[in-house]
Amino acid sequence: MNEMNEYEPNPKLQNLVNKPPKDNRKPMLILIVIIVILLFIIMIMAFSGTKVVEKEVERKQSLDEVTLELENFMDEYKLDALDAYGMDGIVRVAINKICTGVYNCKEISGEEVSKYIDKVFDKEVTFSNINCEVNDGVLYTYDSVNNKFVYTGQHAHDGMQVKPIYSKVYSINRKNDEITLVLNKLYYDPIRSDYITTDPLGINQIFNANDYMHMTDNGQDIDLTKLTAAYENNYDKLKNKGTRYKYIFVKDGVNYVLKEYEVISEEE
Repeated sequence: MNEMNEYEPNPKLQNLVNKPPKDNRKPMLILIVIIVILLFIIMIMAFSGTKVVEKEVERKQSLDEVTLELENFMDEYKLDALDAYGMDGIVRVAINKICTGVYNCKEISGEEVSKYIDKVFDKEVTFSNINCEVNDGVLYTYDSVNNKFVYTGQHAHDGMQVKPIYSKVYSINRKNDEITLVLNKLYYDPIRSDYITTDPLGINQIFNANDYMHMTDNGQDIDLTKLTAAYENNYDKLKNKGTRYKYIFVKDGVNYVLKEYEVISEEE
């Protein structure tokens, strides 16, 4: 029996065993350097004062939204009174607004009139006495010393109807900053006419008022539900009859300014 040979290790296995451990410090050092650089960049951005400004895009209003705003604007500043007094009578329009809901409104501040005209029309006017709309003498005397209008109280007749009983949008158009609104209106003044008309003077007749009367707690009055239904059902035939009213507005910030006003006759 042969003597066993002395064990000799496998050279490859020996090299693997004797191989020095892998150095993991280099990837860790790279990661630390990256983190330090990122922190440095964040600190620079934080202390540089640089702000990211998001540009706000203003949504353009629809014409329906504009119509509602203009109708509210006209109601708030009682601009239907222009139908009675016209652009030459904007002082009277201002007085009508200022005196709305005020009992025994006999004296009106000129300063308040000026504020109204500036805000609504962007105009300045020179004050003077205001004559009655039916040429019945002076209605308001202007006191230049105290800057106020004083009602004379010398008129036995009633004033004009300056608010329609019904109003409907004929058209609305927008071009750049200008908005053109055209309205149909119905007025009723039993002192001036037995008819429902398109004007406060009772001239342009649309309906016989007697056909639309009903009893109320205060006596006979117009049945607006019945009148509205009749007008809407026949609107295509009636919308160009009588007069219409055109307004050209521009928006000044959050407010509107009335730049032009025109009464459109049936022929136009």
